Amino acid sequence: MRNHAFICQISEEDWLVSRKIGFYGNREGTKRHGKICFFDNGSPTIQSIIEDLVGIQKLDSVFFHVIKTAEGESSIHGVYQVRNEPFYNDVRVWKSSPHFVFPYRFCFKPHPEHIELCVHDASILVSEFYAAIENGKISSIPTLEREVRGAAHAVKTISREDAEQIIRLLYRSFPNRRIKQPIDFKPVHFKNMSPLRDHIVRIGEIEYAVKALVAYELGRENPDFIQHIPACRNIEYDFLIETFIGQTIRKPVDLLCIGTKDSGKIVTTIEAKTDRAEIEHLVQVLKYQEVFKTRNVDRGSLSYQYSSCLLAKRFHQELGQYVSARNLYVPREEVILLKYAPSTDGKHATFTSLALRRPSMLPSEPFPRIRTDGVDISLDPAGFYSELGKGMPARVDLEFDSSEENIIILQRYYSHNNRKMNLGAVLVYVLDGECTDELFVKFMDRLHREALKFQGDFMAVEPVVIAEDYDNSVAFFIKEYNRYETRAGKQPISAYSY
Repeated sequence: MRNHAFICQISEEDWLVSRKIGFYGNREGTKRHGKICFFDNGSPTIQSIIEDLVGIQKLDSVFFHVIKTAEGESSIHGVYQVRNEPFYNDVRVWKSSPHFVFPYRFCFKPHPEHIELCVHDASILVSEFYAAIENGKISSIPTLEREVRGAAHAVKTISREDAEQIIRLLYRSFPNRRIKQPIDFKPVHFKNMSPLRDHIVRIGEIEYAVKALVAYELGRENPDFIQHIPACRNIEYDFLIETFIGQTIRKPVDLLCIGTKDSGKIVTTIEAKTDRAEIEHLVQVLKYQEVFKTRNVDRGSLSYQYSSCLLAKRFHQELGQYVSARNLYVPREEVILLKYAPSTDGKHATFTSLALRRPSMLPSEPFPRIRTDGVDISLDPAGFYSELGKGMPARVDLEFDSSEENIIILQRYYSHNNRKMNLGAVLVYVLDGECTDELFVKFMDRLHREALKFQGDFMAVEPVVIAEDYDNSVAFFIKEYNRYETRAGKQPISAYSY
C-alpha cells in the first residue's frame, strides 16, 4: 500500500504535549457565543471530522500546522509517521480546554527517515508555506484556512510531491528553526481504541457520511471501490479531501484524486450527492475541472487526463442521456456516474458504475443554413462572420492562420493604435456531407488540442462546424453542450448546415 500525506491543525499549547507523547485528536464540540455545544455522533459536523481523519492509514506521513505561536505567526512542523489507523478514545490528555476531550484520534511517531527533524521539532513559518504556493512549488492545497461553515476540516490532505517540498523547506530552515534541547519522545498507548470507521453512520442521509466512507476506501486502496475511479485504477495516486482548487471557486471539491502513470497524470474529480444527481451537478464538476486545468497543471501539456465522477443514489434521466453522449464525443474526459446503495443500518454501502447506453434521439430542429459558396474563408476571413450572420466590433479582425483537411484556423485580433492584440482563434470545421459520430469525435479532439495553445483556455477558441447534415446524436450533443458546458468555461459550438 502506498503512503499518503496530511497536515493537521493544532494549537501551540496542545502541540507541546503531542510532540512528546505522539498522538493527535479532534474535538467533539465547539464554543459559540460563550456557550459550550457538543455534537452528536450522527451530526454532519462529526461526520465531517471523521471524513477528514478516516482516510489516514498506518505509515502515512503527517505534518502539523501549529497555530497561535509565541512568535505571533503560525508554523508547520514535521515530518511524522502514523502509528495506527484513526480511532475513538475519550481519555483526557490535553489541558488546553476544560470542556473538550478531542476523542477522534490517531497516534504518530517521528518519521524513521527524518528523526532529526522531529527530535529538534524543526519547523517553517506559514508565510514560507504560502510563498511556496504562490511560486508554484506547492499546488495541491491553496490555503490552510478552515473555510467551510458547519464542518471541521482541521485535517487536510496534500500530494506526495507537496509533502516532499515541505520536507525540503524543513531541512533548509533547520539550522535556524529548531529547538536545541532534544525532545524525549515517549509514545502513549491506549487500551480502548474503537476504529473510527465504525463511527461512520447515516450513510444515505448525510453527505459527509458517504464522503467519509469514500475517503476510507481511498485511504485503504480498496480495489472494489477504486476500480470505479480512473485516477486510481492500478496506479499510484493521491487523494485530496474538501480541497479548494482555485480562488474563483469558493466551494471546495468533495474529493480530488490524482494518479501517476508513466510520465503523465490522471485527475478525477468526485462530487457526492446524498440522493439524486442532477445535470446542474455535472456543470459544477466540469467547472471544477476547467479551473483545475488552468491553475494546477503544466499548462499546454498533453500528459494530463481528466475525468469526473458523480456519486449519488440515483441520477436524473436527462443527466444520463447527456453523459452517455458526452463520453462518446469527448472520450478523453470520461464522466462516471457512480451509484451507491446504503445499508439499512446506514454504516455501509455498495458502489456500482451506472451502465450508460447511447440514447435514441429523434430528429431535432435543424441548424441555421448558410451558403457554402458565399465566402472563401481562406481568401476573405473578414467576411466570414457576416456570412454566418454574426456581428463583430469594428476593431476586431479575423486573419487566416492555416488550413488542412476539413479544418481552417482563423486568428482574432483587437486593433488599437496600430497594435494588434490576439483574442484567440476560430476553429472552423467544414465537411463535405454529414457530420457523423466519427467525424465529430475528431473535431472535439482537435478543439482540445487548439485550446492547449492557449494554456487550456477553451474560451479562447471559438468552434464552428459547417456540414450538409448532422447525425441526430451529434445534433443533440451540440445543443446540450451549448446549454451546459458554456457555464463551465467553454465557448459554444456554432453549427450550420447547407
